[in-house]
Amino acid sequence: SSGINAEYGEYEPYLKLLSIFSAGKYLNFAENAGNLPELNEVELTKLRILTILRMSSNKRVLKYSDMLVETGLSSSRDLEQVIIQSIQHNVLDCKIDEANEQVFVNQISGYNVTAEQQDYLLDSLAKWSESCRTITESMQADVNNATCKLKTNVKETVEFQKAVEAAKASVKKEKPHREASSAKSRKRLA
Repeated sequence: SSGINAEYGEYEPYLKLLSIFSAGKYLNFAENAGNLPELNEVELTKLRILTILRMSSNKRVLKYSDMLVETGLSSSRDLEQVIIQSIQHNVLDCKIDEANEQVFVNQISGYNVTAEQQDYLLDSLAKWSESCRTITESMQADVNNATCKLKTNVKETVEFQKAVEAAKASVKKEKPHREASSAKSRKRLA
């Protein structure tokens, strides 16, 4: 922090505030409010929305009690107003369960990723990539197997058709001979 002090001097509180908006939570602001620039209601609401988004990145079901603590709000009604604003700003897609005082998060819009989240994100992407590679290899093996079976079936079909044609030709050659034999037998009987 002393390096920041020397480098940024009078702007250090603004830098800290920017850092809180970028990767922190409302509680980070509340704990340091005496050393930071004052925020108006719109800015406080935005910080509370960002706090809810950060909570949503780790959990899909958020309890009102946890959100009230994290956002520094004292009433469920005020919390619901912040959640509704999040929905209206299209940064949070969720269902509010007022009866059980919880929120079911479907989706959140993107925001800055913290250093701690980068490792998790990279690990998740690496696992997803490996899964895609495995699925692709499996599908390629299935395609190769199906292609081999198709070639075998086509070869067998061609061989079968040749055998059928040969049998037809053989029957045609024998047919005149049979008819002649049959005619001779009829004459003898007559």
